[in-house]
Amino acid sequence: MSDCGDVKKVFVSAAVVPPSTQSIVGIEITDTAAEKIKLFLTNDGKSPDEYGLYIAVVKDGCSGKSYTMSLDPIANHQDNGDKLFTRNGATVIVDKLSYLFVTGSRLDYAEALTGSGFNLINPNVKKTCSCGSSFAV
Repeated sequence: MSDCGDVKKVFVSAAVVPPSTQSIVGIEITDTAAEKIKLFLTNDGKSPDEYGLYIAVVKDGCSGKSYTMSLDPIANHQDNGDKLFTRNGATVIVDKLSYLFVTGSRLDYAEALTGSGFNLINPNVKKTCSCGSSFAV
């Protein structure tokens, strides 16, 4: 047995976790991203109640992984283990195998002169390629 010196054992009940130490699970969706998802669905003739933004991580690029996004029917993803997140009537669907790569991320939408689109701010990314289109975790 190892000598732990003066270290005291502290037991914290699993049912009582202070808010500042709770782990982040899921995807945070900004109000702007939610509104854009609903706008794109409506413009495409799809109901926000039946469709959502599907996100998956695929092997691609010089850093190894990249994101794919599409507007998919929610029903196709409910029974196969994919994760669903909603905000203001907009649904984001995360592929079940990709969830571990993006948990704790924030989905936003940005408009700029150089380009507009969804931006996934992912705390799990350890490095990106120089063009910013792929990443490694």
